[in-house]
Amino acid sequence: MHDHADTAFPRTHGTPRRGRVRFAVLVAVITGWWALYGLMLARQLVDMRSADGEVYGWTGALTYAIGSTWAWVPMTVVAYLVVSRFPLGGQHLGRNVAINAGLVAGFIVAKAIYAWLSNPLFAWYPTLPPMLDLLGTSVSNNLILGIMVVAMVHGIVYFEHTEDRQHRVTALEKSLALARLEAVRAQLNPHFLFNALNSVAELMQTDVDQADRMLVAICDMLRDGLRADQLQERPLRDELKHVTNYLMIEEIRLGPRVNATVRVDDACLDIPVPTLSLQPLVENAIVHAIARSRAPGWVTVAAWQQGQTLHLSVENSRAVEGARKDGNGMGQRAVEERLRLLYGERGQLHRGENDPDVYRVDLQVPLPDPRPLTAAPAAREATC
Repeated sequence: MHDHADTAFPRTHGTPRRGRVRFAVLVAVITGWWALYGLMLARQLVDMRSADGEVYGWTGALTYAIGSTWAWVPMTVVAYLVVSRFPLGGQHLGRNVAINAGLVAGFIVAKAIYAWLSNPLFAWYPTLPPMLDLLGTSVSNNLILGIMVVAMVHGIVYFEHTEDRQHRVTALEKSLALARLEAVRAQLNPHFLFNALNSVAELMQTDVDQADRMLVAICDMLRDGLRADQLQERPLRDELKHVTNYLMIEEIRLGPRVNATVRVDDACLDIPVPTLSLQPLVENAIVHAIARSRAPGWVTVAAWQQGQTLHLSVENSRAVEGARKDGNGMGQRAVEERLRLLYGERGQLHRGENDPDVYRVDLQVPLPDPRPLTAAPAAREATC
């Protein structure tokens, strides 16, 4: 089953390069923020000393301010990394609250240790007090500031999550539109329609009921592909209805040259899957392997649940004439990209190309929520 399409689906977001650029910009912003804070602190020191009648130069004020604030730069970066992984909210609220509280406590301890280590350089204390006293002073000086840093980082993380969600929604909408266009393109393909309608015309002379079934299947496919209210996901039973309509048309048109089978566990029929994810794979099997082969061929669509994952497979016989060279794999890449956008690393597409006689594509779709594992009922097999 060799894929065919015109262009590759763009990878516009979530790339490692974009993540590195975003992190570098964030570090620059954090550094600039604390530099500005240090400059403001130095100005306050100069003004307070001047109000008391002392002469306090900018050199000493800047040295004190930089020494006091620069340690917050790496600590804020650490806060960003921690909060990105353990933000407040979600399913593990208690755990994440504890981790964020521990982060603030870590700031207090780190600043006390920093004051102890840097005292010879900055002379914070004429005589260095015991560490317990340093910790008490650090609590007074850094508790509120540490909470503010964690809160500020949460704002940054939530903004990034909102931006990422918007990117995913946009990419998913483009992916779904692409899938719909591909489906409609296949269904409105003049060659496909000509052959299908020619088969209907011939059947009208011999089997009116089958001709009627074929026309109904064509109408259902066109209606499904052109629906304006198409969702990103739909139950597997609806996806299979679209696929079986397509298989029925091709099986009537190609006759004994194709044998199409669908094997699906009944327990899987209500599990949501990406809309129009199976049809491009099945179409590739028919167009690029079976329809062009002189020998009879077969295609099998299967679905079963294993743990918290739904497995889908499209398997077909290879053409004895060899693989077509005019495909560039766009349909499969579009399906793979939609799996990644919808489910992250939990959505997978695997190609089985080692067998010289069989080509297979496997999809892994995570279940929408945890459910108790039960024995799967016997598979229901139907020939299209």
